[in-house]
Amino acid sequence: MSYRVDHVNWQVNADEIRLIREKVFVCEYRLPQDSEFDNIDRNCEHVLIRDNENTAIATGRICANGKISRIAVLMKHRKHDVSSQVISKLLAIAKNKGLKKVYIDSELDDVEKYRKYGFNAISNVFMDAGIAKQALACPLDKFKSHNTILH
Repeated sequence: MSYRVDHVNWQVNADEIRLIREKVFVCEYRLPQDSEFDNIDRNCEHVLIRDNENTAIATGRICANGKISRIAVLMKHRKHDVSSQVISKLLAIAKNKGLKKVYIDSELDDVEKYRKYGFNAISNVFMDAGIAKQALACPLDKFKSHNTILH
């Protein structure tokens, strides 16, 4: 299966982004819908990944301050590590915007994955909506690219 990674606009692609995040965060994770969608979305840069049928299957965002969040991949596509393509595209956007550092609040199970990109812990473990997380940061000059090709 092939995928396409696009840098998209919230105002144009909000319906597709919302659908993915509702399926992942609201239905699977059982997070309240009002906590999933905030007023920050319209001011962030967003990424959408589409499959070979042009269906949106993954998304993520980066805020102006460099915080990466809301990475969501539909369940049937997780085995292909689509999230790494979301991260890579968000980091490329950050570099193009001239950001020096990016941040992410990682679920504990994913901390090692982000370390491979050059992220390091900047906080103790904390709880967010019942999920154990840790804040990580990565100076963009230390970012380790994983040019994964999805197929």
